Formats: sequence, structure tokens, C-alpha cells
Amino acid sequence: MKEIIKGSVLLLASILLARFLLPANITPLVAVAVFMPFITNSRHLQVWLPVGILFVTDLVLGFYGNTMFFVYGSMIAIGILSRYTHRGTYTGLIKTSLMSVLLWHLVVNFGVFINNLGTVSLINTYALAIPFDSKLLVSTLCFGSLFYGAQSAIDRLFQDRSQTQTIL
Repeated sequence: MKEIIKGSVLLLASILLARFLLPANITPLVAVAVFMPFITNSRHLQVWLPVGILFVTDLVLGFYGNTMFFVYGSMIAIGILSRYTHRGTYTGLIKTSLMSVLLWHLVVNFGVFINNLGTVSLINTYALAIPFDSKLLVSTLCFGSLFYGAQSAIDRLFQDRSQTQTIL
């Protein structure tokens, strides 16, 4: 039950922040995908909740052509990567965040290039995407840190309550 509540709060907050309140490329979605192993042991939920968030917001904001397959594929890959690199530590979260944004950068911008939305060369497309993806990196690190801090505070609160009840 605790997993469902935490996942639901994270889902709702992420949808609101990601698509309706924050500027472009400042989003918690990759951080959600990276953080899911901290919340649940369900492999399916770890991969599909972030993809579901993305899909729901795309229903509201609109779809965007063939590049979206690379975006969704990247989110699925990040969910799988997070599951296998999860170590339960803050350092592990930071490392997985860095790897995930790099994966995003390579996959999504390759999709931009092959769909003739980029420039004449793949290298140039990657180079032009750096300012946008650096915002994604900063937001992933910030939101991942925020999620980690909130999770630690919640865990301490529940531990304090259980210790207090045990003493009484």
C-alpha cells in the first residue's frame, strides 16, 4: 500500500511539473524513471510508470511524429537501466542519472537526425542538442536529489513512529 501511495504522489506531481509548470527540458520525467527502483520492486511499474506519465501528457499536449518512438524507446531503456544499476545509494542515483541523460541524448537526437529534423550531420545534431540536454541533466540531478531527500525523510519519519510505538 505504501508503494502505491508514494508512486501515485510522484506520478501526479511529475505530470503537473513536467508538462504544465516548468519550461521546456526542465522536467522530472527522467528523474522519475531513475528513481523508480527506490519506490517499488515491481519491474513492470519501474519501466512503465514513467512511460505512462509521458503518454498521458502527450495525449493532452499532442503527438509529435516519428521522433516520439525514440523518446518512448529512450524512456523504456532508462527504466531498464535504472533497474539494473540501482544500488539504493545517492551516489548510485547520481551515476544512473548521468548515464540516463547520456542515453537520452544519444537515442533521441539520433531519432531527430534520421527523421530529417536535425542538421546535415549526426555530429552537428548532437552538438546542437547539448544546450537542451544539459537542462535535462540539471533537472534530472535536481529532481533525483529532491526525490532522494524526500524518500529519506519519509523513511526516517516511519522509523521514528515505529520506534515510538514500540517503546510505548
